Amino acid sequence: MKNLLLTVLAFGLLSSSSAFAQEEGLQKKQYTRVVASEANIRIGFFTGLNPDCTASGNVNIRVTKQPEHGSAETTTTTGFPGYPKENIRFKCNEHKVKGVQINYKSAAKYVGSDELELLVLFPTGIAWEVHYDISVR
Repeated sequence: MKNLLLTVLAFGLLSSSSAFAQEEGLQKKQYTRVVASEANIRIGFFTGLNPDCTASGNVNIRVTKQPEHGSAETTTTTGFPGYPKENIRFKCNEHKVKGVQINYKSAAKYVGSDELELLVLFPTGIAWEVHYDISVR
């Protein structure tokens, strides 16, 4: 299994590290986010696009581990994807597309660490196991 560390610019607002490993059709990814206590914050946006930026189908997200000190919810919405420059879909980053957003909100007055995990199923048969480390401030 090959590990790789990259820097990702998510939503044009915050930087995060993403470590991931890849198996047959399954990638394991880890992200770190810093959020304000009690604020409902978008921490991720997932979409499935063809190289011409049209939707390749629906993305299905399952929360497999709920946060202990807050809540996570998914919603279908539009947003800007965050494909890396070397991806053929990089040009799609300039347009809002349909996708699924994951939001996190901490418990009242909570400050500290939290985490959650997702299973993201893409229409192409690829799946990501995603782990978020969340620093609530």
